[in-house]
Amino acid sequence: MIDYVKEHEPHGDYYIHCGDSEAIDKRILNGFICVKGNNDWALDFPKEARIIVEDIPILITHGQYFGYFNRELAMNDLLTRRQCQILISGHTHMPMFQKDGSFYYVNPGSTTLPRGGSARSYAVLTIDHGKVDFQLKEIEK
Repeated sequence: MIDYVKEHEPHGDYYIHCGDSEAIDKRILNGFICVKGNNDWALDFPKEARIIVEDIPILITHGQYFGYFNRELAMNDLLTRRQCQILISGHTHMPMFQKDGSFYYVNPGSTTLPRGGSARSYAVLTIDHGKVDFQLKEIEK
């Protein structure tokens, strides 16, 4: 699926993987900003990554540390502590795009093991002059 995303989004400025690749060799994720998921036992990716796009700080993490209750509160707390405005995370394998005040929560879903009735997907996040736009892209079979 890594090649699929790059083929369908060849003009991306960044390619991000939110963890749970379950890859044995991390070289298959070359060109991606990657964080370690709870199923990435053999990989030495960092727990978090941070990038800045158009002066907007973005935090990337897998999301297993948020729990299942009051997730948004935990995400808000993390963004506040890390001084970021956008959180990109995975773990639930269910797509989400939510704005909460000045914060954005983004989950691209899963390219291989979607949950909650969602389709296999990835997300395209566009930031243009401070405007944040989200597109969920379903993966064609």
